[in-house]
Amino acid sequence: MEKVIIIMLAAGRGKRFWPIMTSKSQVTYLDRPLVVHNLLRLKEAGFHDVVIVINPVDVQFYMSLSIPGFVFKTVIQQEALGMGDALLRARDHIGDSSVLVINAEDVVEMSLYQQIIDTMKEGKPFLCAKAVDTYFDGGYLEINDHRVVGIIEKPGERKMPSTLVNLVFHYLPHPKDFFTILEKQTSDQDDAYEKALEVFVKREIVGFIAYSGSWFPTKYPWHVLDVSQYFLRQIENYRGKDVSISANVTIEGPVYIDDNVKIFEHTKIVGPAYIGKGSIIGNNNIIRKSHIGTRCVTGFNTDITRSYVGDDCWFHSNYIGDSVLEGNVGMGSGAVLANLRLDEGEICSIIKGEKVNTRKKKFGAVIGRNVRIGVNASVMPGVKIGGGSFVGAGVILDKDLPDNKFCMGKIEYIVIDNTRKTEKNTRDEFRQKLS
Repeated sequence: MEKVIIIMLAAGRGKRFWPIMTSKSQVTYLDRPLVVHNLLRLKEAGFHDVVIVINPVDVQFYMSLSIPGFVFKTVIQQEALGMGDALLRARDHIGDSSVLVINAEDVVEMSLYQQIIDTMKEGKPFLCAKAVDTYFDGGYLEINDHRVVGIIEKPGERKMPSTLVNLVFHYLPHPKDFFTILEKQTSDQDDAYEKALEVFVKREIVGFIAYSGSWFPTKYPWHVLDVSQYFLRQIENYRGKDVSISANVTIEGPVYIDDNVKIFEHTKIVGPAYIGKGSIIGNNNIIRKSHIGTRCVTGFNTDITRSYVGDDCWFHSNYIGDSVLEGNVGMGSGAVLANLRLDEGEICSIIKGEKVNTRKKKFGAVIGRNVRIGVNASVMPGVKIGGGSFVGAGVILDKDLPDNKFCMGKIEYIVIDNTRKTEKNTRDEFRQKLS
């Protein structure tokens, strides 16, 4: 393979990703940050030169990141000025090499990397696109005679020029031509890269790859569920070191149980599922197709279904359905995260003040770090809870709760004299019917 430099964009903070504060590319799946999954796939595909554009707050993370047999460079984007500024900051590391621009948080199958390698041999610029059945809030390719002639950003349903969504896998064999265009773009919307790309496809003959495999962007917080399920489908049965599984435990399908996990009596785990290092799965649990992080404790009679649970979470007699818990979340006995509307319709969530359809009929809560939920509290479908917030006992939460808030219900009691008596053995008649 000719020398190709990968420019991996990992500096975005993702305002639409709230309440999850972890960078989208650093969310951990199967005990491995997403960016590491993607770097390992680049290595497997045969790419060796990678420049990662990062946010200043992530410097420590990347300083401590090491992948055996694989070397990458980092460039800091000091301000969140969009993809265009990020690309310009990586320019000094490119030289005369060709470039493949990718997002750090998008997940695709290895087949796309092979398509890219095969198409690069033609020596012409190209974009990658995915045909979608339902509307995705992104850019769509305008095609004429197998050539990209335009990119329409967020056209709205039934207004797309094609069904092909623009994926950020952009190959530039002569990037200096593109940089010349990019430098001239001005915008107060952080969309200089998109504008430059629009000019570029009108000046140059730009082809495209119509990718038919799985694609999982990480744009909204509920996308963590999609990415988690994708990685769960890749696992095989595994038992780590010092795993303790008590009698009468049922395990069905592929379940990855990491080191030092304890699973107590009368629990059922239905795969694909992942149980992280040092976690304790209590009695009478049912865990279905879920990701459980490290050092979690799922106490007595807890049901966790199709959910992503981060590290250090604690439960006791809870229901967690189709939900995302970033980490260090504690739920009091009887608290539930509901995942189904009464009319069984698609569930919406509020993003930056606007209602966004998640396209999911089963979707629970998204909960940031360091949250506590009191006994018998109920969180309605699609609700998000900000980091550091508390939800009081018995609360029915049906709207988003910002960071570092305490939501409690107002309870009033009426106390009067009791004039009714309960005689001894009044339940003998009931007991006889049971015998």
